[in-house]
Amino acid sequence: MNLKKILPTAFLIPAGLLATATLRAQSAAPKLAILNLRLAIASPAEGKQALADFETRFAVRQKEIDQINRKINDLAQQFGEKQNTWSDEQKAKAQADGQRLTRQLDRKTAEFQADRNAAKDDIVQRIGSKMVPIVERYARENSLDTVFDSSAPNTPLLLVAPPIDVTDAITKLYDQAFPAKSAGTPDTSKPAPTHPPKKS
Repeated sequence: MNLKKILPTAFLIPAGLLATATLRAQSAAPKLAILNLRLAIASPAEGKQALADFETRFAVRQKEIDQINRKINDLAQQFGEKQNTWSDEQKAKAQADGQRLTRQLDRKTAEFQADRNAAKDDIVQRIGSKMVPIVERYARENSLDTVFDSSAPNTPLLLVAPPIDVTDAITKLYDQAFPAKSAGTPDTSKPAPTHPPKKS
């Protein structure tokens, strides 16, 4: 699945909580971390399920649009092949049908894109709003000054060292705090500690 087609290029959380989640630390040298927010939203079980539901929800409408587009192409091909043998009445009917199908395609495509964009925004805001407190808590408990979103288009990152990329850690913490569950199952989980595992 192409995540760039599903998730917006930029994610704006209310009050800009993650544009750069800055927490002042006591140390003289600032501690920075990188979070790929796009990936962190799509990777938890909830995110994967949301994206799967998203694709299923719009698959039928996409097929309908594709069918209309094929009808237009078939009609155009037929017109090109038979316009010299068709009567004026047949030509007029074919042109009228083509215009009707084109208007129908334009309308359905516009509605489809608007609904897809709204659904994308809903996924990002729903999961992202729950992820922000996890990121803030992780930063606080690990004495991070700033967490940058590496998936934002205006974040000029040339090199990211694995130790400062916290995407996997945040994803795991999200799954622990909000585990995937079947319908009707109450969520009794509690957020797990956010300290990184000790190296042996």
